[in-house]
Amino acid sequence: MDWKKMMKMTFAAAFAAFSLAMPQAFAAEETENVPDAPAEGEQRQMTPEEVLQAYINSGYKYTSQRYGYSIVCPRKPSVVPASMLFDENEKGDVLIFKSTGAGENTMINYAWVIRPDAFDESVIPPDITKQPEEKQKEYIEKFMKSSPYEFIRLTEVDGRAGVYAVTAKEIEVDTNGDGTFDEIMRAESQMIQTYFRGAYGGRFGVMLMENPDLTKDGIALYQLGVLTFQENGKKDKKNK
Repeated sequence: MDWKKMMKMTFAAAFAAFSLAMPQAFAAEETENVPDAPAEGEQRQMTPEEVLQAYINSGYKYTSQRYGYSIVCPRKPSVVPASMLFDENEKGDVLIFKSTGAGENTMINYAWVIRPDAFDESVIPPDITKQPEEKQKEYIEKFMKSSPYEFIRLTEVDGRAGVYAVTAKEIEVDTNGDGTFDEIMRAESQMIQTYFRGAYGGRFGVMLMENPDLTKDGIALYQLGVLTFQENGKKDKKNK
């Protein structure tokens, strides 16, 4: 399947299929590119359900035996341990779909990072979306302080509480240690991060890496992928 062509035709439906709201900055930028309703005789726009099903039918289901999850990918990825890209003690997988260069000069253009035990139990309690609004704001503020984010909101993934966040492009830093931000650093790229619980209580994080910049197609495929995420039970892990 020509995914570029498909996503151009079904961009609006793909975003509707994903229950997580886009940050305003992205939504405002991409709305202008949403195709108009087809005229008579033209191919109709797919519904959110059809987009997701087409993605599942044509995608590649990747299963991690070590970390106990499955996710449908746009195509078969190259998989490397997260410890190769991040801290040596980092757990998880990096699913690489596109890269350029070789060796030390390799650049990852498009990948998903999937981490188990991605957040502490107290950071996102299971019933967070059912708590009073003021209490929810407290959790969001606490989460914001854990890393420089441009956008963050509470959400639900497959009926379970989670957090959807976009890392900041510009970061305020204290260069002399006096406790006051006095300089702004510009990050090379942004990431989208979704944190949620799996069906068996696992605390997962699924992150989108896209260089040099996030794109509407890349975000839409990532969102569709998150919708297909499944935590495998003990029986599944044993048999796979």
